Amino acid sequence: CKGRKLVDVERTISVKIPAGVGDGTRIRLANEGEPGTRGGPQGNLYVVLHVKPHAFFRREDTDILLELDINVAQAALGDRINVPTLDGDHELNIPVGTQTGDVFRLRGQGVPHLRRNGRGDQLVMVHVLTPTKLTKEQEDLLLQLSRTLGREEVHRSEKGLFDKVREALGLD
Repeated sequence: CKGRKLVDVERTISVKIPAGVGDGTRIRLANEGEPGTRGGPQGNLYVVLHVKPHAFFRREDTDILLELDINVAQAALGDRINVPTLDGDHELNIPVGTQTGDVFRLRGQGVPHLRRNGRGDQLVMVHVLTPTKLTKEQEDLLLQLSRTLGREEVHRSEKGLFDKVREALGLD
């Protein structure tokens, strides 16, 4: 104690972590720090949180971003699919003619707001996958489809992928 009448003691403290905290959030535990000098009150203990990245969700403030692969048939014909959310699977309607980079918003499926009610949204960005290995039947079907569609080369000047994400996040 070196004459200070203090002894170092290791102890465990329970800390309540509120939903919605982000990486680098500091939580203050009043009077849990070092003792004050000359009999003064104890200081505060600060806990700094580090949030591990998720395997497929990304976080942008209180919104959750998910990139989802769909096949050409789902994109062209539309589909109803289940997508993972923080609370379990949620049904998402893929409309006819969906393109790579289209973003769908699942309202209220994001991270809880820290100091107010409600939650952010989950944004689902789709990527249309082109098959790399086809059976003979699939190849024949695609050739038939190709003949009915014709050849089309389009140079786009519309919004790009990052513009769509920024727009969906309300950053524009």
